[in-house]
Amino acid sequence: MKPFNPPSFALVAASYSTSRHGGAPPHLVQVELDLPPETAARLERLFRARPGGGADAMRPRFARHAAHVRAVVALGGYPVLPERGR
Repeated sequence: MKPFNPPSFALVAASYSTSRHGGAPPHLVQVELDLPPETAARLERLFRARPGGGADAMRPRFARHAAHVRAVVALGGYPVLPERGR
């Protein structure tokens, strides 16, 4: 029987990023990939530091601008955003 070799860090990092982009929260990804807390914290920092992600790596920077979101909704985009009055 072959000895078990854990996956490389690059593979784990890619899996973490893919799961996060798929919408899974950090704690769920940590459990799914069976990561120690310090590794999960490091991968989350790397994930959030990606260019173009800003404070929230799941959303591009331009999507934070209310005027842009209103324009996209008016053109039929973002169909899951509810209309809210402020």
